[in-house]
This record gives sequence, C-alpha cells and structure tokens, in this order.
Amino acid sequence: MPVTALYFLPASSPDSNPTQDILAKLTSHYDASPLPSWTLSHRIFRETPFAQHPPQPSPSPTNGVDKAKPPGPRFLQILSLSHHAPRTYVAITSTHAASQTRAGTPASSNISAEAASAGAATIVSIATGPSSEEFIQLIASKFGPLWQQRQILSAGRVYAFEIGEFRVRVGELRQGGSGGGQMGRGAVCEVAWVGEEAGPEQEDWEAREVVVKGFWEGLALRGAREVYWVPGLGDGEGTIRQWCELLRPR
Repeated sequence: MPVTALYFLPASSPDSNPTQDILAKLTSHYDASPLPSWTLSHRIFRETPFAQHPPQPSPSPTNGVDKAKPPGPRFLQILSLSHHAPRTYVAITSTHAASQTRAGTPASSNISAEAASAGAATIVSIATGPSSEEFIQLIASKFGPLWQQRQILSAGRVYAFEIGEFRVRVGELRQGGSGGGQMGRGAVCEVAWVGEEAGPEQEDWEAREVVVKGFWEGLALRGAREVYWVPGLGDGEGTIRQWCELLRPR
C-alpha cells in the first residue's frame, strides 16, 4: 500500500488561511499537476455515560487498595471520502487509541504507555448513499441514549495534485452541517507516496515514511498535527484509520 501521512494545520486566528498557506508552498516548491477534486464527510458520536463500562481495578494497588480507573469514552465515527468511494466507513475507537500523532511541539509528541497499549479501531464499511444515510439516522434517533452526536465535519475549497511520485490532497476543514453556520477549523492535507509500496509491518512502514516526512518538512509549515502509523494500519483500510485518528477529538 502507498505510504500515506495526514496533517491538520489549525487556523491560528480568524484572519489566517492555512489552506492558502499550504497551496502557496506547494506551488512555489514543486511542479504540481492538478488532479480531480475530492470530498470529505465526517460525523462523530461520543459514547454517553449510560453506555460506558464500569471502572476496572488498577493492576498496581496503592496502599493495599486497588484503585478503580474509569475507562475513556468510545467514539463512533462515520467517514466518507470520495477517493474511497463507493463505501462509507464506520469506526468505533477509544480516547486511548494510539498513533504517531504529533501536535507540532516536542512536549506533545510523546505517546503515553497507556496509549501505546491501546488496540486498533473496529471498522466496517457500508454502501455510500441511502444505506449510509439510513444508518446515520438510526444512530441519531434510535440509539440516542447510547451515542451523542458531537461534530459534523466536511472539507471545502478542496484541491488535489500529482507531484512526481506523490499525490497530495488539500482542503479547508469545516465544522457544522450543510444547512449553514459552518466554521473553518483549519486545513487538512493528505500526502501519499506512490513510488514504493509498504508492507503491513510497522517497521517496514516506518522505514519508508521518512520520504513522506521529508516532503512535508520541505514545505516549512509549522504547528501541524501529524498522523503516520496507527494501530491496525497493516490490517486493511489503512488510510481510513489514519483519517479517523486525525479527526477524532482530543
């Protein structure tokens, strides 16, 4: 599979335009050939307290007493990407899901031991269209006591380019429904190196992701959240898992 990395560059102020910042760097540094446009649609539901599991005893007792540690809530994500059509993906993740996610500062690049031990998200796919819309309505209406909708995200002002052995997609990440009142959150960027396939093992992936890192670092854009390897990446739906990790609330 192609080695892919995702980046989220947040808007630093109401007047900032990170999407334009990325485009300006791409067009000034590389000879970019336009590719067809793309779309992104993402809904996220948070597990309600009613549905959460009871606390589990800590394996390390303190003063002879096991302290109960409340588990983090799970998230249900519904993701559609036009370049992964005609399927819509449903993922159930935990707040403790692990990934190589960096927020642009050394302090935030560390991954806790607890996060590193988390498992991969559970992902299924359904047909995009009436089936996926019916599923969304089912979760929102019938399963409201279990899942509470948190966010609706989409990509606007989208662009795609072929740059040598790389495919790059850029878009403005917007929060809010299609009925109006959308708010810009920043820019998302997907960089895929198609020059060489990576195997399913994490070591094989990391040996090749340095090429993608070099491409992004060449743009000299600071402060982006970066997603590379995530649990379960080699088991299928690799890029979908990365998008779910990037779009999951922190």
